[in-house]
Amino acid sequence: MINLIYGAKGSGKTKVIIDKANVTVSSGDTVFITDTGRYMFDVKRDVRFINAKDFDIVTEAGFLGFVRGQLAGNSDIKHIFIDGAHRLVNKQITDMEDFYTKLDAIADKADIDVTLTVSMDKEEFPKFLKKYL
Repeated sequence: MINLIYGAKGSGKTKVIIDKANVTVSSGDTVFITDTGRYMFDVKRDVRFINAKDFDIVTEAGFLGFVRGQLAGNSDIKHIFIDGAHRLVNKQITDMEDFYTKLDAIADKADIDVTLTVSMDKEEFPKFLKKYL
């Protein structure tokens, strides 16, 4: 299942997603993926912190493969938090329908929750994102 944390840039989404990641640690393994090392010490040490820039992920397919690899390597993962997927793949959120569809299928198959930040207001969401509200 996909969950969204949304709002304009600078509205505090990263703080919210970090807080949510820190709370879910008790129920299965938790992974936090972002594009910077800046928040490494903000997440609890039980959360697997990943700076995706360290792995040269630049495409949607590469990012989805990376997520699948995380799940293949650890069947205890129950939660994945992704801060700024659009930044990681250098695309506008409105152009990422295929990414969200495939990520949702991965989450369903693995029976995990995936939470992402989206830098836009709910009223601006493209049709494909509205189903994750």
